[in-house]
Amino acid sequence: MLRDLERFREKAIELGSSMAQVIPAGWAQIDERVRLKCAIPLCTNYGKCFFCPPHAPSLESMKSALSRYRHALLFALDVTPSEQFTVRSVQRQALAEWARKCFEIVGRIETLAFGSGYYLAMGFAQASCRKALCGQDTCLLLGGGNCPYPLKARPSMEAVGMDVYGLVTKVGWKIYPIYRSVNPLEVPRALSVGIVFIH
Repeated sequence: MLRDLERFREKAIELGSSMAQVIPAGWAQIDERVRLKCAIPLCTNYGKCFFCPPHAPSLESMKSALSRYRHALLFALDVTPSEQFTVRSVQRQALAEWARKCFEIVGRIETLAFGSGYYLAMGFAQASCRKALCGQDTCLLLGGGNCPYPLKARPSMEAVGMDVYGLVTKVGWKIYPIYRSVNPLEVPRALSVGIVFIH
């Protein structure tokens, strides 16, 4: 299994990740405060996507499911320049593009793990798949339609309550808070983070 995990890590780098590390699955903590941040202050995706709160999997089911995994592959994309996440005039389009790349890597690694016999591999990306993939005002699934990206769409790490800041810090990578009035010069690095759990 360790050889396979290293192969998955190398594949994440090959696909464009700046950093990738195999970690104990237990390092990914579910915290209700993270999920609450989707509603306070209200995220523009709240209630508009099948994979965003309040529709995302419950914290209880996530805690229970993730407790059964032993390993995870955590990866990050260095957003360059970081102004793409900190300057509002370019942020929306850039965020969608970086999130799309994150979704792509998660899907490819999950498929690789599945094809290697780890049939319960499960990945989570960054941002809303509604914004990153289909661009709909409201998720088609919520209106009774079909998802145009059923193999790529998934919840973000934050949507299921995963403490991304805490996890990235635990791994030893530098991460900086990005918020509406942040000075771009004070953000030396912006990250797009994804994770795939492997059992």
